[in-house]
Order: sequence, then structure tokens, then C-alpha cells
Amino acid sequence: MLSLYRNQLMGIQKKVLLIGSGLMAEAVIDQLLKRNDNFVVVASAHVDDAKKVIQNKERCSAHHLDVTETEELRKFVKNSDIVIAYIPPQFIVPIAKICAELGRSMVTSQYTFPEIRALEEECKKKGIIMLNEIGLDPGIDHLATVKVRDEVYSKGGKIIEYESWCGGVPSPEFCDNPFGYKFSWSPFAAIRNVNNDAKYLEKGVQKYIPASDLLYSTEIIHVNPSLQMEGYPNRDSLPYQELYGLKDCQKLVRGTLRYQGHCVLMAAMKALGFASEEVIKVDREMSWFEYLLSNIRFESCSTMFLANHHITQLANTIDQKVFTLAQLETFLTKVFNRVFSQYYYKDKSEEQLYKDAEQITYTLKWMGVFDPKNLILNNVTHVHNFAAHLQTLMNYKQGETDLVAMQHIFKIVYPNDPRVYVKKSTMVKIGHRNGKSAMAITVGVPTAVATQLILDGVIKVTGVHMPNISEINTPLYEELKKEGIYCEEEDY
Repeated sequence: MLSLYRNQLMGIQKKVLLIGSGLMAEAVIDQLLKRNDNFVVVASAHVDDAKKVIQNKERCSAHHLDVTETEELRKFVKNSDIVIAYIPPQFIVPIAKICAELGRSMVTSQYTFPEIRALEEECKKKGIIMLNEIGLDPGIDHLATVKVRDEVYSKGGKIIEYESWCGGVPSPEFCDNPFGYKFSWSPFAAIRNVNNDAKYLEKGVQKYIPASDLLYSTEIIHVNPSLQMEGYPNRDSLPYQELYGLKDCQKLVRGTLRYQGHCVLMAAMKALGFASEEVIKVDREMSWFEYLLSNIRFESCSTMFLANHHITQLANTIDQKVFTLAQLETFLTKVFNRVFSQYYYKDKSEEQLYKDAEQITYTLKWMGVFDPKNLILNNVTHVHNFAAHLQTLMNYKQGETDLVAMQHIFKIVYPNDPRVYVKKSTMVKIGHRNGKSAMAITVGVPTAVATQLILDGVIKVTGVHMPNISEINTPLYEELKKEGIYCEEEDY
């Protein structure tokens, strides 16, 4: 196989190894193939996907690669000029170590892991770069932030508040499910993200939100006059004060955007255990309804959140002929006892709780929880079950498009000027109907452009980096602007 790979590369100047064939791969490949001197080798454990993604394309080939087979991986890396790692996070570090050993630069959209930072000196000695965090978020967010920062600092100003928000959702006309969301990237990773704690800076004080409260900690973000979304803090924002050089910031938060109503509904599912990392163990075939009925933890409290007649009304909306009314009432009583015991609901009236209960019941029906044919998967985690099930319901259909929204909000002060200036840096992209998604374009094109700039010697720095220095950001920003991928800035 590799001998064929070498023969295909004869006379080709630039040899790019793309490890992975997922949803973002085609955007990377097509961008690289704009240059006739590139040949792209797609190596993937899912070789059929790799073959599909290069179909009808020239100067590329598809190969099977199990990245856990170290020697085979080493052969692919050795026969390439540069490596793009588009693969789950747990495999990035072994690939990076082989790249460092063999003196091959690597580009990835993943966050910079400490194990990769540890390769700094070896990369410098080999004259290569490990460029991480170059996609959408992380990626374009770094470019937009550093651009404004440098302009402000060049005028002697200070950035006293900084917010960065980003999210991918269906275009409004295709937002047709209760969650207001569809998967344009890994369903498992998207859902598992709600299990992360969050840290950020507010009025100069470090704030901490446990994962249990994360989805209740939202605020409204006015992306533009026609687009209002809700945002919640994403993981640990605190390191970015140093990474961005925002030493004067009293507020610093990086967060995720969703359509309004998504977060509280997903929080309800999380309260019911759908996002749990606990492995499901059952000794017989079991439907979702049966499993949840026996496993939803009942909260010990003296409060009856909904009157019995409300429970009965909701149970009667469930159109099925397998479970008795009494079973449905018991199930819904446990559901609302569990969900409404969360602090978010403590001050709500029964009328408000009933409206929320209607939405939760509707969502459980839409998910097929009351369909006895929907069986749980045994010996996998709850979150794997949930992701696998939602993937069947929340994928994009042919002809549907997605929307990516990104916004940075800066509050800026200048010497001898009492005013506080507000600058917003915003990007909204909609995917191509029957073509690439906005998510694929805004993740894949930045990765490919960065790869090209390294190959062309435009990005000359070595070591382990993210795009937060001018030697990387300036040429990247200029090239991406040519592709129409950049944030529009507006002063208020």
C-alpha cells in the first residue's frame, strides 16, 4: 500500500497527510487541492469514508490507518511533508510525538494538550511547528481577538472586558426539533461538553460554575438585530488572560451559543441522567421507558411540584397502548420531581412549572422514550446511549443548512479619555445547500490555510504554538479574509 502511495507522490512537491476522514475533512482537502503542487493522502480507520471524501478528486488518495499501530503510523508520517491530525483527542498526542521524532510539522484544530507543549524544545531543534487550535473555536476566535488586541495596544489603550461567544446551530428554517440543534460535528463530544465545569473572570474575581449548574447559567447574546441567542461559559476561560495578553481585563469569558430554550431543556435531560458517564448494566433487553422508570432517582422532598390532575393531563397526551396510565403517571411524577428539584425552578409558580412540564413531556415523546421499540444499548454509558439515539433524530437532511455564529465583545479605554468604548467582532456564516456545512468550512479552511502557509515557508516560527502571535496570525488572517472567513468589526 505504501509503495503505491510513494509512486503516486513522484514528482509532487508537497505531500500532506490528513489523518481522519470525518465531517470536516472534505473542506480541508478541497482547500489544499486549490494548489496544483499539493497531494493529499487521507489515512483513516474508516477507509470507506476516506474513499468517499476523495471521490472525483485529483491528486489525493485514501488509505486504511489504525493510529494505534505505531510502526504503520510512523511510515505514513515519514513519507509526508506535513501532517494534519483530524482525529479524536485521545490520539493526538501519540501522533504529535511521532511527528516530533521524525521532524514533521503538525497542524490540528484541537486544544493544545500539556503533553504536546512538552515537545516544544524537540520541535525547535527539528525546525518544525506544532500548530494547534486552528479551526473555528478554537481558531478564528484567536485571530479575531489578537487582531483587536494589537490595534488597541498600538494606540496605548487597555481592554478591560472581553467576551467570546461561538456556536453552530441549524439555519432558522431547518430548526425543527425541540432542542433547536443538529449535529454538524461529533454528537458524543457535543453532548459530553455539558459535563464540563466552567471558570471565568467577573469584576476581577474568578468565578466557578459546576457542571451541574452550567446549563442554567445562561445569558442573552445579541449577535445581530435578527439573531438573539443564549450563551453559557465554556470550560476554563482563565488561561486566556495570559494567552491573549489581556492583563487589564476585569471580565473575561469564553462561551457557547445556542438558540434560546436549548439549555434549560438539555439541562432537564441531564437531570434525568441522559448525559451521565455511568455505564448501563442490564440483564435483559429493556426499552428507554422501562429503564428510566426504574432508574430515575426520586428526590426526597416534601414539595409536590405538580398537582395530580396536571400529571394525569400530561400522561393522557402520550399516544401509546403498551403502558398503563398509572405507569405513565408514575414515570412523569418521577421525571418532574427530579427535574424541578433543581434550583433553577425554585421560584416558579405551578402555572410556569406546568408549561415547562408540557415542553419536557413533548420532548420525551419526540425522542421516542414512550416507544417500547426504542431499546437502550447495554454496557455503554448513558451519554453514549443518548448521543447515539439523538444522532438518528438530529442529523442534517439533504438540502438543509447550518449556521455558525461567533461574536467577541471588547470594552476598551484609552489614556486621558473618560469614555468606555465597545467593539464587537462578529461572524455569521450559513452552510451551502447540498454542499459543505458552515461548520466544516469555518473549521476546515483555517486548518488547510495554516498548513499551506507552513508549507510555503510564510509561517516560519518553530516550536509548539496556537495562533496568538503576529508571526502566525497576520498571514493567516489575510489569507482567510480572501476566503470570506473573518469577523466584521463594529464600534458602539
